[in-house]
Amino acid sequence: MFLLGIHSNAPGGDWPFDNPGNWVGTGLMEIPTARTLQDGKLRFGFAHAYPYNWYGVAMGVFPGLEAGARVTEIRNVVGQYFTHRKDRSFDLKYQILEESKRFPAVAIGVMDPLGTRLYPAEYLVFSRQIFPLDITLGLGHNRLKGPVELPLWKEVGLFGGLELALHEKLHLMAEYNPIEYEEDRAEVRGAVPEGASFPVNFGIRFRPFPWVDLSVSCQRGDTLGVMLHLNALLGKPILPQRPDPPALAPADRRPLGERDVREMVQSVHEAVHEAGFSEVSVTLDGESLTAEFANGKYLSDQKAVGRVLRILMFHSPPDLKRICAVVKRRNLPMLKVSVSPGQFEKYIFGEIPDRVFDKLVQVESAGPREERGTDVVRTEFQLQPSVTLGVKPELETYLLDRTDYVQVRPGMKPYVIANLWTGALVHARYDVPFYSNVESSAAPPPDAVRSDFAEYMDRNYSFENLMIDQVFRLSEKTYGRLSAGYLEKMYGGVGAEVLVFLGEGNWAVGVESDFAVKRDPDSQFGFLDQRDYTALGNLYYTLESFNMTFNVKFGRFLYGDYGALFSVSREYDTGVILGGWYSLTDSEKFTGFNEGYESKGVFLSLPMRMFLDRDSPGRYNYAISPWTRDVGATLYHWQPLHWVGSGLTPAAFGAKLEKMRE
Repeated sequence: MFLLGIHSNAPGGDWPFDNPGNWVGTGLMEIPTARTLQDGKLRFGFAHAYPYNWYGVAMGVFPGLEAGARVTEIRNVVGQYFTHRKDRSFDLKYQILEESKRFPAVAIGVMDPLGTRLYPAEYLVFSRQIFPLDITLGLGHNRLKGPVELPLWKEVGLFGGLELALHEKLHLMAEYNPIEYEEDRAEVRGAVPEGASFPVNFGIRFRPFPWVDLSVSCQRGDTLGVMLHLNALLGKPILPQRPDPPALAPADRRPLGERDVREMVQSVHEAVHEAGFSEVSVTLDGESLTAEFANGKYLSDQKAVGRVLRILMFHSPPDLKRICAVVKRRNLPMLKVSVSPGQFEKYIFGEIPDRVFDKLVQVESAGPREERGTDVVRTEFQLQPSVTLGVKPELETYLLDRTDYVQVRPGMKPYVIANLWTGALVHARYDVPFYSNVESSAAPPPDAVRSDFAEYMDRNYSFENLMIDQVFRLSEKTYGRLSAGYLEKMYGGVGAEVLVFLGEGNWAVGVESDFAVKRDPDSQFGFLDQRDYTALGNLYYTLESFNMTFNVKFGRFLYGDYGALFSVSREYDTGVILGGWYSLTDSEKFTGFNEGYESKGVFLSLPMRMFLDRDSPGRYNYAISPWTRDVGATLYHWQPLHWVGSGLTPAAFGAKLEKMRE
């Protein structure tokens, strides 16, 4: 009766029991549950139960798939290089069956599958809500096996637990902890040498805000445990979004014969420009009204096209056959979207469903501007040199070097982008660090291409970029790029790239090459006597159903190793991009710490609008790699061709047509 008075209702699925365990993955305290993080949701935080400290991050990578990374610090075990032993590990969990009316949620997972494997575990776990109670029972191997073994399978043991939702903000937890700490690997067995005095853990979980998770627990019978984790749906704006101002111009739907066409075209031009778009030109050829523009206002090109088509619709006569929006990048037409004004109006007001509109709208690559007859009325865009100024805040972090466990380099990077002529941009970005304790205890080889990065990470101010970047249109779907100058922090030189988009744009193939000269880390403009080059082929494939892009670079890398660099990324509905890379090259011929190493890491791209009160196409990029090595190295390109054109292919644009309604 007491519980009936205070508990709140919960829908089916994992909520409200998708909460963190000690290791940041979804669970109770030491055991996992079959719950997983929501797709695109990020969790990071800290947990403590002496002698362990856990620092970690986890994310819902796909629906049902959760990945996590953590550093475990053992406070009473001396490390080889640090005061306390520290271990990095990686975890994966996949929910193979969602909870339903008849069946529980079922998940499989693996903990610490690579590297030192100090804390390995594999498990199959079941969770069932009988609200307000969530019941978990699992089968564990390795560290989750415990003393309760199955009669016919000696390598697998049982674990389980309960979580009770007294309120959506207050939960109670209890679990049977199968971990036999006294059986851990010899390197960390001294952490809890006598093992747990009692195998049942108890805890209280408190969520004062939807994005904060706090808990206090009694673990191993005699140890106080605390947790603090923060949750965020990546890409969701933190601040309330300022709406676009309403269109104040009245709709003019008079027939074309009753209109002053030049005045109509000019009014459309002014309306598109006042809506926040640039490089605007408008054309009326008697059958269609076309607006060409560059989107510098919205993260979504579909949303930008929807805004422009609305303007055309409000100004177009009813006897006009088509309205067209042409999206440009660097004053190069990239994509053309055309539709009947009446059909678009019905779609905007919900009278035509998405599946029908998909057959009515025409999305195609925009070719070079065609020659038109004398009846054409056009407002031309005359490209004038323009300058964009900005400041990018920066926080570079490096972990687990012998000299310092945590190394940081905060600062800011003022930048200038000048638009000189069609396809050409001059980019200058100056690096202004406020502080740096970055250094590397590993001595790099004399001809290092990346492993001497610490020499460039001191507090010296310098140009990170000072370059010109020219993009050419070689044919309707073929583009070229030439870059020259200070291409990045460590190199200057020249680079070239050619890329062809095939079919609807899902596939792209190309080649790229860079000739680079190593910059002097102690000079603003000086160079060292070291020259390197790359010669690489590129193959891209975009899987639109999951919004994933696969890329393979193959050929000669910067240090002279040959092989391939694989990368995969996924863009979420919120605009966040998460990805990773892995190299396979002939690194066996290297010496020292490069020998046999394969480059690997993950990267995250956050839309700038997360931190603003308005939409923006800008992004913040961050990458994490275990080590900085010379294997599989390439130059950092400011705007590679696939980045310039991939979002404006018919396949990519057509996969998100519904955003035109926003």
